[in-house]
Amino acid sequence: MKQLFLFACMLLFACISSAQDNSFLYQYNKQRINSTKTAMLVLGGWGVANVTAGLIGNGTAGGEAKYFHQMNAVWGVVNLGIATASYFGNRRLDPGKYNWQGSVQEQHKIEKIFLINGALDLAYIASGLFLREHGKSKLTGTAHDRWKGYGNSFILQGAFLLLFDGVNFTVHHAHGKGLFQRFNDLQLSVAPGGVGLVYSW
Repeated sequence: MKQLFLFACMLLFACISSAQDNSFLYQYNKQRINSTKTAMLVLGGWGVANVTAGLIGNGTAGGEAKYFHQMNAVWGVVNLGIATASYFGNRRLDPGKYNWQGSVQEQHKIEKIFLINGALDLAYIASGLFLREHGKSKLTGTAHDRWKGYGNSFILQGAFLLLFDGVNFTVHHAHGKGLFQRFNDLQLSVAPGGVGLVYSW
């Protein structure tokens, strides 16, 4: 009878712990998804602004400013496309489908994406500096204006995206600390009857 009572208590505790974990993981993944959706709205807004200003500037400005706006419009289309696809892709995600392993994998994945993008942003800035200097020193006339304008656009877009990716990496990294802290509180327990996870209070 005593053993049956202990077993019932252990089973009840396991059910409560499992429910708490499921609730935590659901809220955690929901916040991660919402943070990504918010970031894509920002990126999409930046894209719309660049397309609008770029088209206006391309039609009204002259010299290198014309090509600066022209390239900004191209960047705007690309950023808007990426933001739209990512936003609606995240809208379809179910925060309740991730277990511990899946949640950790998604956390590493989103941080890695923003880190890689940050490295690409530095490459964009470097490319812009090269294009601008190439236009200054080796070209004349329309080509001179084109490469300087394109270079300035690359520098602007790279700088914005570097800030964007840096902020989002920081946000997701800080959010991930809660997941890893909770995960570290889970201890693997080995007993004669099997192996289980124990939550440390």
